[in-house]
Amino acid sequence: MQPLHNVYQVREITHILQTFLQSEPVFQDVWIEGEVSNFVRPSSGHVYFTLKDNNSQIRCAIFRSDAARLRFPLKDGDAVQVHGRLSIYDARSEYQIIGDRVEPAGVGLLQQAFERLKEQLAAEGLFDPIHKKPLPKFPRKIGVITSATGAAIRDILRMLQKRYPVVEVLLFPTLVQGEDAAAEIAHAIACMNRLPDIDLLIVGRGGGSIEDLWAFNEEVVARAIFASRVPVVSAVGHETDFTIADLVADHRAPTPSAAVEHVVPDQEELHRQITELESRFVRSIVERIHAARTKLENTQNRLSPARQVDSLNRFQQTVDQLEIRGQRAIAQQIARQRQRLDRLNGDLGHLNPTARIHSLRARLDQLNHVYGSLMQRQIDAKVQAWQVASARLDVLSPLRTLARGYSVSRDLNGRTITDAATVSVGDDIEVQLARGALACTVLKGKIDG
Repeated sequence: MQPLHNVYQVREITHILQTFLQSEPVFQDVWIEGEVSNFVRPSSGHVYFTLKDNNSQIRCAIFRSDAARLRFPLKDGDAVQVHGRLSIYDARSEYQIIGDRVEPAGVGLLQQAFERLKEQLAAEGLFDPIHKKPLPKFPRKIGVITSATGAAIRDILRMLQKRYPVVEVLLFPTLVQGEDAAAEIAHAIACMNRLPDIDLLIVGRGGGSIEDLWAFNEEVVARAIFASRVPVVSAVGHETDFTIADLVADHRAPTPSAAVEHVVPDQEELHRQITELESRFVRSIVERIHAARTKLENTQNRLSPARQVDSLNRFQQTVDQLEIRGQRAIAQQIARQRQRLDRLNGDLGHLNPTARIHSLRARLDQLNHVYGSLMQRQIDAKVQAWQVASARLDVLSPLRTLARGYSVSRDLNGRTITDAATVSVGDDIEVQLARGALACTVLKGKIDG
């Protein structure tokens, strides 16, 4: 017997609908606008939220690789446009959009996204002046990250040729606008940092609307600039507004041309400074030569040949006089020593050698007696002074007080107890006597009123 109607399993219906959605190109490249709600980002790195309007809602899933490229942080309440493909989540038979790109819905929301990322990066310290690297005064090689066909690179090359043509320029061409621009700029900064001879990086583009400049407001570019070991100059062509890249960079220039004016010297100004220094150097040398010649002439005028000879003769005479005086002093000293020796021989001359030795020993004994008596008197005086001080110390000693029956009580920390209120019943204390000490426990306390 044939069934009256077809019966499908739930999974079969889900499969039919999934096949239908995948076969329709319009559902594989779609933009949906709505408000973000139930936003979550688990540890897997995927992003899930609901996109809703006044009457309907659709689930949205953005997988990790695309979520890492989000241009601004999402939160509940954001009005956004999500690009992706429609699909069905089998486990719940719910239709959803698998997103790969998210844009703020409107310029006002772009500004909100800018302010949100600005607050986040500022809280992390990416804008702090302490992280700003100094720019080299005379760079030899400059890396430029911008479009190869834009006005920015033409302005940069023109200004470098005018101001400092000796510098070498290495261009890393990138997109500066559009979906992939931010990732390309960040990649270019990382590549330039792997080169050993880059002294400076200029990152920028010409002017445009906030949408045109948005690549320079993305987090991936900000973090690439912050991580750069090479100093970075942001040169986005807008005079009044700042991008996130401007705030993170080591220096901000309002235009690419202004960046060149700041990072390299002007060759005409250098020539002027060199010419001025050369003139000052020559003048200094001429003045020193003139001063030395004048001094030499004055010296020669003061000392004619006859006066020079006379001065030399007077100097020689002075040397001779000093020599004579030195010889005379030596002779006098020798004579005095000889006289002293003669007197000593005269005093002991009548004695034979043995008698002379006895005489010298007698004098030595006499000296020992004199000095020995003097030293003994000094020792006796010191002993007497010590005895007086010892007697005074003994009078003041607390041991004499203890000997009269008094004692000193201390707690276990060695502090002297002078007030019964400072100890409690049960406390262990030590009582010092004139001879020995007692370990005691407080059983009762009495505080005088």
